[in-house]
Amino acid sequence: MIPRRVWRACCVLAGLVAGCSGLPLGADPNQAVIDAVARVLPAVVDVEVVAGGPAARVLGKERRGSGVVVTPRGHILTASHVVLGAEGLKVTFPSGQQLAAEITATDSESGLALLHIPPFPGMVVAPLGSAADLKLGQVSIAVSSQGREVRAVTTGVISAFPSFEGYWEYKLDRVIQTDAVINPGSSGGPLLDAQGRVVGILSFSQSDVQRINFAIPVDLITGVMDELIQYGRVRSQPPHPWLGTYTVTTDRGVGVVAVTPGSPADRAGLRQRDLILQVNGVPVESRADFYRTLWRGKVGDAFELIVRRDEQNLSLVVEGGDRQAFFPSPLQGPERGQ
Repeated sequence: MIPRRVWRACCVLAGLVAGCSGLPLGADPNQAVIDAVARVLPAVVDVEVVAGGPAARVLGKERRGSGVVVTPRGHILTASHVVLGAEGLKVTFPSGQQLAAEITATDSESGLALLHIPPFPGMVVAPLGSAADLKLGQVSIAVSSQGREVRAVTTGVISAFPSFEGYWEYKLDRVIQTDAVINPGSSGGPLLDAQGRVVGILSFSQSDVQRINFAIPVDLITGVMDELIQYGRVRSQPPHPWLGTYTVTTDRGVGVVAVTPGSPADRAGLRQRDLILQVNGVPVESRADFYRTLWRGKVGDAFELIVRRDEQNLSLVVEGGDRQAFFPSPLQGPERGQ
């Protein structure tokens, strides 16, 4: 029997060979990956963050992630949770060049953010692709920072395009699932196709044992890139109302495992261990139900939650908030274009 690791390596190499038409006999089948990495690696930055405010309590005061330069004007694409609430932000290129960065835009719905640095001579810009063109079994390449100028590269295949549901009031209909390893510091780094195009941004890992990792499709931001740069957020679509809950699906309803201090849910009296049964009279049997029902409303709306607590049903009224406004950063100016 062929060992699993050997079989997986053969499958990856076979995929590369299939993707490289006219590969000369005896040529290195790894060359496609080598070329793709060489093209993008100089554009992958290490991101160091010192955060304050509510975001520091939720995600930590000091964070490290990755990012990738995607415009000639010096815009860097990363995961929004890496830079949420940043009060100090610097990026380091593989060359060792270090620059202070500002936040151009954050998008809570996609989970992506744009940073900005002054462009400089020789700055490499990574090409953007599309996750819509990906196919199951296709080779994927994850590039990320391992600390300042050190970079790591892992390869795998595209294994699925599932929906993703986070416990922090976050849901995407389609993400990129890959077995390319996401290391500490990988969040915000690019997921590449064999041509070296950025098709996703590394963000979530479901299990260290299963090695199921997810990237956010760049398609969620490419269509609104100009809007984000101009206004600092997406204005053509209203933001989802946010309560500040962390929830799980249970066999009795939606269980509250935590509440963000100072959030709308906290101010309304929602507590850890509460069980959410209804939103505005609509029964919610799962976290997905909870999100769908909540997101039918808008920021500023009042939502009546029927909650089970200590064997009693309670009615709590929560005003839907703006998540981006709750987690401000002094490195991002007020919304532009107002």
